[in-house]
Amino acid sequence: MCREKRTVVVGYGDVGKNIVAELRNADMDFVVIDKNEDVLKGAGFEYVVGDGSSEEVLKEAGVESAPTIIIALNIDTDAVFATLVARNLNPDAIILTRANAPICDKIYKAGADYVASLSIVVGQMVAKLAVMEQKEDVVMLYEGIEIEKYHVKKGSPFAGMTLEKLDLRSKVGCTVIGIEKGGETITDLHGKTVIEEESILAIIGSREHIRKFEEYENTLSKSKETVIIEKIGEFFR
Repeated sequence: MCREKRTVVVGYGDVGKNIVAELRNADMDFVVIDKNEDVLKGAGFEYVVGDGSSEEVLKEAGVESAPTIIIALNIDTDAVFATLVARNLNPDAIILTRANAPICDKIYKAGADYVASLSIVVGQMVAKLAVMEQKEDVVMLYEGIEIEKYHVKKGSPFAGMTLEKLDLRSKVGCTVIGIEKGGETITDLHGKTVIEEESILAIIGSREHIRKFEEYENTLSKSKETVIIEKIGEFFR
């Protein structure tokens, strides 16, 4: 079967599934390639079972006429080869490739237009944050996702807490991607990283998650008794 003028997604792992969800939300036509037919059966979209770096499989999925090709394979060497083959089959397509390790140069040389590497994405986010004017507190990365600057003032409930204890991911859905202190920006964060007074946190999340983050700060600032009274009061509104 020939799939013409459709976005081709190569790889249906965790990243591929998120990409497909976005394509579905945007009501775009697409076809997925993956070796594991079990994860594709009953998914409700067209797919091709096979090796995403195989020329024959890519042709079957319609890569030769696809306007966009998204390569989301788990193994970087496979991603490089799939990018190379896809570019040879379709010189005019926009190719976006995911990378796990710092081998972006190889993937670009293979023909990708854009390489999404976690370390690079975080670096871009923090760079955007660093060049913001002082009056700006929020950067819109793309639709629905923002970075917010949060100033940890003296007496803040966050001061002295570790990222592990703060646990923003499970509490409100946000993630700390960088901390600026004394003109130095730190992106190599871990659970034991301590949040200090007068530092600036770079928080990434949806608008709703950031709103919950702000509410979380207010909650920590209040006594347990005050929080309980406010919750009870909500039942009478």
